[in-house]
Amino acid sequence: MTIPKSVQPTQHVAGESDMDDEPAAGIDAAIQGALGRRLRESYEEVVREEVPDKFRKLLDDLKLAESDRGPAGGNAGKG
Repeated sequence: MTIPKSVQPTQHVAGESDMDDEPAAGIDAAIQGALGRRLRESYEEVVREEVPDKFRKLLDDLKLAESDRGPAGGNAGKG
């Protein structure tokens, strides 16, 4: 039985990835903490923003369409 080429496991070529044997470089805890704080500050502003009216309308329309389908998600009362 011949295995199709797309299913055969890949072969490692010597010297292709010598970094696999080295430990991953880490980030200093203080730097990581500072980055985390800055990211939280940045995204906090985004979270506080109001949802635009056009998206709120789309969500309301979706809720209405789902409630019209009935609890089983079928076409209850239609047809």
